Amino acid sequence: MKTEYDIIVIGAGLSSLMFLSKMISKKSKLSILVLEQKDSIVRNQSFCIWEGPGLINIEKEFKLKAKHRWDKILIENNKEKIKKNIHPYHYVCHDGHSTLKKLSRQLNAKVKILYASKVTRINQIDEKIQVTSSEGNFYSKYLIDSRPKIEKNEIKSDYMQQAFIGNEIEVRSNYFNKDEATIMSFSKNKTETEFIYQLPFTKKRALVETTLFSSNPNLTKLQQKHTRNLKKYGNYKILKSERGIIPMAVVEAKANKRIMKIGTSAGMVRASSGYSMRKIANWISNHKGKTIKKNNLLSFRYAPNPLLDFFDRIFLRVIKDYPNKSPDLFFNLFNQSNHKSLIKFLSDKPSWLDIINIIMSMPKRLMLKGLLKKK
Repeated sequence: MKTEYDIIVIGAGLSSLMFLSKMISKKSKLSILVLEQKDSIVRNQSFCIWEGPGLINIEKEFKLKAKHRWDKILIENNKEKIKKNIHPYHYVCHDGHSTLKKLSRQLNAKVKILYASKVTRINQIDEKIQVTSSEGNFYSKYLIDSRPKIEKNEIKSDYMQQAFIGNEIEVRSNYFNKDEATIMSFSKNKTETEFIYQLPFTKKRALVETTLFSSNPNLTKLQQKHTRNLKKYGNYKILKSERGIIPMAVVEAKANKRIMKIGTSAGMVRASSGYSMRKIANWISNHKGKTIKKNNLLSFRYAPNPLLDFFDRIFLRVIKDYPNKSPDLFFNLFNQSNHKSLIKFLSDKPSWLDIINIIMSMPKRLMLKGLLKKK
């Protein structure tokens, strides 16, 4: 087996495959190895985004097909409801397995993906990187590292986590409104931010998740809550399950002359929401027209948006220190703001008018507390 490559990539996840699928020229002579610790493409995950005017059309740009899209959204808090028709925008769900499979098929033939290969060590030796894995030692000039581990000194905000447990279920009768996605239905919880997330694909089939924003989430307790939440649907059949914990923090990856971090550890997960697909697409779009060459990889490093990071720091402080008030924060945003401004804000593409609209929609006293309170 070949052991030396121009570039080694750790992880065959969303950020790696989206990046490689767009940035490798069909005529490229680069040799690239992707090391993925899982045995195959993960099946139990979903990627959701906002789509519409002013936003990159991810389906068209990356040759993907969405699983479902919604023009109407619902947010609930203390029996209050907000229903919004967000047309010409949409809330869109992509099936994780089919998305990663399609992206991997788009890669240049010179990209080799080696599954079941866990990386155990990385060494920099002169002008080369040595990657030790369960499949042996590999060498390259540059390394792309998409592992989600975040170093403490790279965290520039309060650190929270988004824990979720979900099931795609099928019920016997027509229960769901397939045209309306429930983005947040808040539950009573004085110490954490808790809500139900419901995406109906048909009248009888939907993804239902119980989600928690917490400093130290307990998945066992969350599973118990989720099981209770599912009881309201009566008799149901589980079609698919997913669970995980997503870091919620403003992250600034340390610079390295031969290693480029991408994905979670580079700050490509939106700190205040846990969404990543749109941030990855925006990052790649900022380099449109460029392709990876032997000496330009590090020019693709992710650059954070200081203004959005500033807002996210405040959001994180509020949901950490005032979890009983955070439902009011999200409810106010969806209720008071122009939905076009909010969607562009959540998608990292706001104009200054959008920013002003968002500021005017926020609960001022609560946000001021988050701003002034010392970490």
